[in-house]
This record gives sequence, C-alpha cells and structure tokens, in this order.
Amino acid sequence: MATTGLASSATGKFDSVTPPKASSLPEDLVKQLLVNLDGDIKQLKDDKSFDLEGLLAYQRTANYLSAAQIFLRDNGLLTRDLKTEDVKKRLLGHWGTCPGLNFAYAHTNNLITQHETDEGAPYFMFLTGPGHGAPALLSTLFMEGAITRFYPEYPMSIEGLESFIRAFSLPGGFPSHVNAETPGAIHEGGELGYCLAVAYGSVMDKPDHITVAVIGDGESETGPTATAWHAHKYLDPAESGAVLPILHLNGFKIGERTIAGTMDDLEVKYEGATSDHEHDTAINYDMAASMEWAYQEIKKIQTAARSGKPITKPRWPLIVMRTPKGWTGPRKSAGNPIEGSWRAHQVPLPKAAADDKEFGLLEQWLKSYGPHELFHTEASGIIDDVALRIIPKDQQRRMGMVDATYRGFQPLQAPDWKDFTHKLDEPVSNMKAVGSYVAEIIKKNPTSFRIFSPDEITSNKLDEALEVSHRNFQWDPETANNGGRVIEMLSEHTLQGWMQGYTLTGRHALFPSYESFLGIVQTMIEQYAKFVKMALDTKWRGDVAGLTYIETSTLWRQEHNGYSHQNPGLIGSFIGLPRHLARIYLPADANCSVSTIDHCLRSKNNINLVIGSKNPTRGWLTADEAERHCIAGASVWTNYSSDGGRNPDIVLVGCGVEVTFEVIAAAAILRNNGVKVRVVNINDLLILGPMGAHPHALTQDAFDSLFTPDKPVIINFHGYPKDMASLLFNRNAHVGRSRFDILGYIEEGTTTTPWSMLRLNNTSRYTLADIAVQRVFRDQPNHPVGVRAHELSSFWQHQLVLHDRYTKEHGEDPDWCGEVPDLEDNAA
Repeated sequence: MATTGLASSATGKFDSVTPPKASSLPEDLVKQLLVNLDGDIKQLKDDKSFDLEGLLAYQRTANYLSAAQIFLRDNGLLTRDLKTEDVKKRLLGHWGTCPGLNFAYAHTNNLITQHETDEGAPYFMFLTGPGHGAPALLSTLFMEGAITRFYPEYPMSIEGLESFIRAFSLPGGFPSHVNAETPGAIHEGGELGYCLAVAYGSVMDKPDHITVAVIGDGESETGPTATAWHAHKYLDPAESGAVLPILHLNGFKIGERTIAGTMDDLEVKYEGATSDHEHDTAINYDMAASMEWAYQEIKKIQTAARSGKPITKPRWPLIVMRTPKGWTGPRKSAGNPIEGSWRAHQVPLPKAAADDKEFGLLEQWLKSYGPHELFHTEASGIIDDVALRIIPKDQQRRMGMVDATYRGFQPLQAPDWKDFTHKLDEPVSNMKAVGSYVAEIIKKNPTSFRIFSPDEITSNKLDEALEVSHRNFQWDPETANNGGRVIEMLSEHTLQGWMQGYTLTGRHALFPSYESFLGIVQTMIEQYAKFVKMALDTKWRGDVAGLTYIETSTLWRQEHNGYSHQNPGLIGSFIGLPRHLARIYLPADANCSVSTIDHCLRSKNNINLVIGSKNPTRGWLTADEAERHCIAGASVWTNYSSDGGRNPDIVLVGCGVEVTFEVIAAAAILRNNGVKVRVVNINDLLILGPMGAHPHALTQDAFDSLFTPDKPVIINFHGYPKDMASLLFNRNAHVGRSRFDILGYIEEGTTTTPWSMLRLNNTSRYTLADIAVQRVFRDQPNHPVGVRAHELSSFWQHQLVLHDRYTKEHGEDPDWCGEVPDLEDNAA
C-alpha cells in the first residue's frame, strides 16, 4: 500500500459534482501524486472475511432511518401503505450530508471490528463537523444500541423504532443538530468550524484513542478549520492518540457550491488524489482499503515514537471522500436536480405532505432501500442481522458508548494554594504568583493538565510553568518528543477547540490570553456553554472540568501597544452565558488571584473568566483574609475604611486590580478631608445580579449589608460601565436619584503611560474623590466637606492636568502614581 501522506476514497461519477481534472498538469506529475490503492483493493476482494454484504446492508439501513426521521411521524417502517398523514407537518433537518456520514461511520465500524481483538486495539471516537447531519448519527447510534442504552424509552422493538423515528425534530425529542444529548458527541454541532480542533484535543494524552473527524467541504471554508489542519504538528505520538480526518467533499453547501468541492484532485490535498468509481461495491472496497491504510500508518508513527525512535515530521494520514450531496436520495423533482446539488442540503422534498408528486417521490425513495428486508416485525431482532454484522461486538468499543465521551472525568490533584501566597509589603505580579501555583499543578498532573495559550506564556508572566515542563510543538526540534504541557499557537480558535476536546474527555486545562483578543473565540465559548448546559440536563453524562480563561494582559496596562489592545468586552459576553455556568472573577491582588485560580481549576461544569494583571502591585489581603474574601465573593475592607466601615458617608467599590488601587488611594484622600468612607471590593462579579439569576447572587439583605441601603456608592470597574449596570439593573440601585455611579473603561486611550489610562477613562483617585464629595454634599448639604467642595474639586482637577503635562515632558508617570497617600493624623 502507498505510504504517502494521504489516502483517498471516492464515489461514482456524477456529472453535477465531479470536479474538473487537472489536465493542464504534466502526466508524470499527476501519476506521482496519485495514491494507488488497486493492490489493496484486489487483496480485499480476495479476502473472504471482508463483509461487503454487511457494509452495504448497514448503509442502506442507516440511510433509510435518516430519511424516515426527517419525514415520517407514523408508519416509520412502512408496514402499511404510506399516507400523507404519515408525513410530519414540520419538515426539519438536513439530508444532504447524511449518506456520506453513514458511509464514513460504517467504514469506521468495519475497521474497529477488524481489529477489536488485536492486542492494544484503540478505542475510536467519531466527530462530525457537519453537525446538522444528526439524522445520520442518530441512526447509526440506534443501530449499535447506544440510543437504547441511554434512552430506554426507545427499545430495540417495533414500537421503540417507530417512536425513535417520530422523535426527530419533535418538541421533546432529538434536535436536528448533534449536541450533548447525542451519545458519543463531544462537540456542539450548531456552528461549523470547530470539529477538527476538538478532535485533536480529545486524543491528547490518550494514547489508546483514535478520533475520526469528518470535515464537511462547507466547514472547510471556515477560519477555525483552516488553522486546525496544522494541529497534527502539536501531537506527540508517544503520549497521545491520533486523529483521522476525513474531508467529505459533496460539492455543495446550503445554496452554492463549496470551494473544496470545485477543486480538482491535485488542489484538494497535499499528496495523493481521489479516484473515481462507478458502483457501490467499488466505492466500499476503496474506502475500506483507505481506512486500513490510514490505520496502519497511524500504528507505524506511534510504534516508532513509543519505541524511542520517533519519525521526524511524520506524515499523518488523511482521507478525502467524495460523495454526491444527498447520495441515494431522489434524483430530481419538478425538473430540478436534487441528488448532487444544493437542493439536497436540507429537506429535499419540502412539500411531501401536500404535493402529490413530491409525496410519490418520497414513497418511491423510502421503498428503494427495501425496508421489508432491513426490518423485521418479530418482538426481538427488529433490525436484520446482516446490517448489524459490522458493529463491534464489544459494546465499550462502539463509538456511542466509549467511556471518554461521557464519563472520563478525573479530579485534579491540587496543592495547598496558601503555599503560593505573599506578604502584603512584597510587590508581586498577580500572574507570577499564579504561575508558581500552576507549575505545581503541572507536577502533580503530568498527563491530565495542559496550558493552551497563544504565543504569550512568558509575556503573561506564567513562564514558571516552563521551568517544570516544555512547550509541545512537534515540528520544532527543540520541543519535539519532550512531553510538554504548554501548547502555544497564534490561533485562539484552534486553542479553544483543543481545550474543549481535552476537557470533555476528562482532563483539565487553562487558557491564558491577552484580554483584547480572547474575544475572538466568543462564539465558540457560547457554543460550548450550550453543550455543557444540555449535558447537565442529560442524566447519563458525567461531570467535566471547568474551562478557565485568564485575561492576563489587560487594557489598563497596554500603554506600549495602544488602543488596539484595549477591550474588556468578553466580560459582557460571559454575563450573557447561562448564569449557572458562568463565573467572572476580578481578584485584586496576588493572594486573591491564587485563591481564585485554585477554585477555578478544581471546579466542575463551569466556564470561568479570571481578569488578572501581570504587573507587580502591592498586596491588600493576607492569605486568610483572601480566603474569606474569595469565599464571600465581595467584602468590606475594614483596614482601608473609616472606623472599620461603619456609618459611612460614601461607599467606594473596587472591582479589578488597577481600579481597586485607585479606590484605596481615593479613600485615603477623602479620609484626610473629613469624609467617612467604606471600601468594598468585589471578586466574584456575578454576585451582583438579582437573586435567582445566578447561584452566587446576593440576597437583598446581603447586598445592603455591603453597599448600605441608602448611601451613595461609586463603583470603579475594570470593564465597560454598561456591563456593571446590567447586573445592578434589578437591584435598588435606581430608586429616586440613582445612588450608584459606575466608572470604567470608556474607550479612551492610546500609547500612554500606565496611570494615564486611569486619568483618561475617569477612573483615577482624583476623579473618584471629586465625584464622592459631590455625592456627599448632595445627600448631606450640611456636611463639613461641602464648604470646601469647590476648592477640593479644583485642586484635584488641577492634579490631573499636572499629570498630563508631566507625562508629555518626561514620558513616564510621576512616582506618586504608584503610591497610596498616607493618612493624616486627623483622618476620619
């Protein structure tokens, strides 16, 4: 068998989908790039154990069930004449990709069955980029028993199969896209582009697993998929399993040809080419030979690496599979082609319940599969045995039942986080402290924890991880074959996909990134949240590790990068996630940061966003104080308040590192001018939402105990003020004249000094003090500070002008910007 980098499989010559030949290329080059599988196909034909009959029967059965799910609400097995009343009123689903998916699933099953008794045989998982092809996956899962195992209401009986067919796209039944309710799925099928990256994440640190990832040619046009084709370069075959991508070219997306579908054989791959055959038997021989070739290539690469003689830049196999869109479906309707055209993408006969011609075509189509041969009416053995012969005998090897896909979670081994805390008079980067903790996590979890990061791990001060581990880039001789726990790639999409696949199969991960660019994967996070939400509602699925993101390089300290690096918008996106899943933390110092990361990495079924800071800053809370503060989510910082925070004139609230520093500085200024201040800090942002909206939400009594029932409150917030306002909207923050002022990032800034960002966005200590005096005088006209209000305001505004002037002259901040003013003897 050929040993170049790509095997191929193809279907019959359908004029509407067969791509043009590259006739302009030299004939010898064409021959050089072709993968010749003829010898292997001949060997299969001579092999009496090769079950072609079973493969064909399996595909017929799966294709019939796929079509029946889309169209039929009754008489699912055609045990009587079909009537228009048997057709569903609302026809939903996507037929076009289903036959190709059933074909690929059948051949993966056949490969498993051929090798399931081999010593060290791997477990296979099956992911579908065209997640809208759920009828195909559901059909194959029913045939192998996974649907019945996880949904006993659909037994292997006439009644069970009829109910199963009816349930597709019916309220309370199965959705039209692959999701967490689909056995074997670890990927939300509602948005294209993520399958390939998720597949690679699923096999990292799982040396006995292979994931088959079917990538649709429509999906191959997406940005996330484009970079994920490089994922094999980060896969160490000594420690990890393998991915077998199948690029499924059926030529069309929802209304137009696909880019890859129009490419000729030499354009569509790196080496090798697809070939064309005219009959189902030839197609199946070709695909079976291609699958066996790919499996043997994987074994060759893994055996070399695991014997200490890894192949440099191994050529992992890839299969290109050409099938017509809507293969085996109706050829034409109303004079228009269906099979092999975009019209097969969704429901190919949308008027089947009302139009006699379309109804006739539907009946003819369903009968063409020979359902009376495929299904039996006796109490047991509803599906004919021939169609089930290629399904693995070992149920744990059936792809809908593989443990890793739904119950692989193992708890993280975590150290005592207090061993990584710091003294208050020791300025330290929050992320340096976290980096020390994470390095110990790597030591304790050498095969179940990874850091997925853009090329920023050192920039973000987490480089202590590299003192105990390596980067893991197999195409770089310096990092190849070293078992590194850090994977860096400048594609947030691919990193996100890796992390999803890694955690959904039982492991733990951390994703640090620049704040301004982590939002690139916002929709991926949202799709993942949908998957986890449904998984928690699906009784048979186990726990998964929480996903934890750290925004380590934030807008308040992007003075050298400027405006392009200033965007805290992901906070707002997280606020919109399902509230019982989302967590948003803004630890104000190193001790709070380590406590928070410890909690997040040990969490289950959550999506955690931690807003960090990589610049050295002083600490505010001891380890014990930080522990109590983080447990509460927010607390009054009595050491920085007047009279321990009792009976204040004003409440100042910090939420974030730099803005909290300014709150404490402003509190000192106000205390020195006779204003009684309570300082509050928020670590867990979502506690501010109304009760019932989040499991951590404060009761109204607890809310008032922090912010008082009636005193003015000024919140200095790390992000956009609108995001904080959205959380407070249903609180008593808007009774009468609003007593809450929210300061935060207002899209001001460019290349600046650090403190200039605070000045430009009106979050500095002087702006805080100025607003505070105005609010105190408004609520207490006889307060002594009112006499000096104008004088103080003018002085503070003047300090801001002087700061601006100083930075333009010296190119840096004056020393006082990094200091908290001393309290005077007469401070309140």
